[in-house]
Amino acid sequence: MSFDKDRWSQEKGNYDGKNARGAMVGDLAAAGVSPGATKERVRELLGEPDSTGPAADVYYLGRSASGPSFETYRIAYDPKGLVTSASLART
Repeated sequence: MSFDKDRWSQEKGNYDGKNARGAMVGDLAAAGVSPGATKERVRELLGEPDSTGPAADVYYLGRSASGPSFETYRIAYDPKGLVTSASLART
């Protein structure tokens, strides 16, 4: 599934259900979520994160298609608010 800003926004807070965001993760770099992007640009694209801290934003991707775990997408920032990395995590 290609990145769809409106569909991504509709899934906010969906931690443990089927979530369309997971299928869009592969297109996020092309959409602008890549090293060097500003935090403001990322939030313009993805909306407010489901969880945040001083150095990272976390977006919920829902239940993993491959098992009982849950997936999140973590975007890390440097002190200037520029993306240093973005990664998928299963918990």
